[in-house]
Amino acid sequence: MLNLRTLLLSVACLGSAAVRVPPGVPRRAAIAGGLAAVGSTGFSLPVSAKKPLLAELVAQIDADTPERNTNGDPAKHTPRIRIDPSVTKIGVKGISSLVEFAVPHVMEGYPEPHFIELMWLKDATSGQIIASKKLRPGDAAPPIIAAYVPRGTECIPLLRCNLHGLWEGKPFKVTW
Repeated sequence: MLNLRTLLLSVACLGSAAVRVPPGVPRRAAIAGGLAAVGSTGFSLPVSAKKPLLAELVAQIDADTPERNTNGDPAKHTPRIRIDPSVTKIGVKGISSLVEFAVPHVMEGYPEPHFIELMWLKDATSGQIIASKKLRPGDAAPPIIAAYVPRGTECIPLLRCNLHGLWEGKPFKVTW
């Protein structure tokens, strides 16, 4: 069964006038077959048409922003970490514990927006983004992000306030 995105993509790729369907063949099946044929030739959307993933966005912000923890009240922007070793998950990387990252910050949108835009956890060794979250004014305060992180991983919590820029917390290690 085709979804709307696949249908729109196939029409955009093939052009609605260019799709000639033989008698007795359902139009959707013909379009899906044509899309599969186009896909097998290595066709892909131009890079400019792809929306960056949130993990890519926060990694870019992290790389492009050398100034951290300089604007605003540290009490309202310093990350608070809670590791719950009793809540675990077993995955490919072994046993993971639940890590909650919160910050005592407002999430106001009126009269002037003041809120945490982004929160993420980064692996301190590899720099890989472990978890990320985009927030909006009016979301629940305090903002929280939770993720299962493999035990033994050293993490760095980061956040971006719309008024006070990038804040980085102290590295911590997920332990038993």
